[in-house]
Amino acid sequence: MTTYRAGQEIDSYCTKCKLDLTHKIIAVVSNKPAKVECRTCYGVHNYRAPKSAAAVASASSATPRAARSTSSRTASSGRSVDPEPPMAPPDHARIVLYATSEKFPVGTWLSHKVFGVGVVLREIAVSKIEVRFDSGTKVLVHGMTPIAS
Repeated sequence: MTTYRAGQEIDSYCTKCKLDLTHKIIAVVSNKPAKVECRTCYGVHNYRAPKSAAAVASASSATPRAARSTSSRTASSGRSVDPEPPMAPPDHARIVLYATSEKFPVGTWLSHKVFGVGVVLREIAVSKIEVRFDSGTKVLVHGMTPIAS
C-alpha cells in the first residue's frame, strides 16, 4: 500500500489546464491525497485521479521527491548515468519567450519565467513538451487555446 505525504509528487487531472499533469500533494486525508498543486500552472484544487491509464499506474507508484536521486540517474540498461552538465544556448540561438498558447518544435530554446532558459527535447503529447533546464527536465504544456471568460 502506498503511503502519501504532503510535498510528494503525484499525477492528477488539473482542473485549470484540463490535462493529466504532475502535482504536488498539499493535504492528505486518510492516506489519500486531498488537495494538490499543479506543477505547471500552480493552481491548487482537490485531487482528481488522472484520466489516462498510464498516469494511473504511475500515480500508484509515486515516490517522495526527496527520495529521488538528483546526483545521478539510472539508464534503462541499469547503469548509472551522470547528470547532464549545465547548458547554454549557442551564440546564434534564438530564444523564445514561453507561453502556453504557443507551439514549440523540438530543439527550440525557451525562456521560462521560473525555470530560466531551456531547450525542447521532445513532444510527449499534442499539448505537452519535455524541456531541459539547468534545474532539470520539466514537462510543460504548449499549444493551448485560451479559455474565454
